[in-house]
Amino acid sequence: MRSPGFKTDEFFACEAEREEIAEIQAFFESNAEYWLLTHGHRPLADDATKSFDWRPPTEMGYSEHLWLLVRHTSTREILAQVDVAADLLAKGVYHLGFFMTATRTHGSGFAQRLHEAYEQWAIDRSARWLRLGVVEVNSRAVAFWRRLGYLEVQRRDGYILGDRSHVLITMVKPVRGETLKNYLDAVPRDRNASA
Repeated sequence: MRSPGFKTDEFFACEAEREEIAEIQAFFESNAEYWLLTHGHRPLADDATKSFDWRPPTEMGYSEHLWLLVRHTSTREILAQVDVAADLLAKGVYHLGFFMTATRTHGSGFAQRLHEAYEQWAIDRSARWLRLGVVEVNSRAVAFWRRLGYLEVQRRDGYILGDRSHVLITMVKPVRGETLKNYLDAVPRDRNASA
């Protein structure tokens, strides 16, 4: 049974199933800009399978991991893929491990609308902080997250994606009246802020 995600009049998100991997792989391959920028190559033939099977490290601790497909309400076309770990590192931390939208939606405001739906869904599920990691080379994404209210808390060198090594920026957005100080108290590993 699929875990329900979030929905709007425009799109809906629900947990992906293994039977959809070929369709997801086709989505990755037809929207290869992310891989070219971050991995140095187009998606490999098994990237959808590897992504589907990946889980956060057990030592980080989390209550739930959801690999969500976002589809257009009427056409059912895949518009985005979102990976979420609930209660990662501390209760109330919702971590976006992956947030990729179809290239054709870039510049349309779709990513912001998708994030708004995700944020409300996470808050409804008792999120206190929204967390994510973004590689520094993806400057458009870094600027996007900052515009949405995410604050940089940590930088880590040597984060490997494909053929490339990156600076990984960890960002956090307090919600539900929470503060960044409370987050850093709850997640000491992110205390060494460099910005």
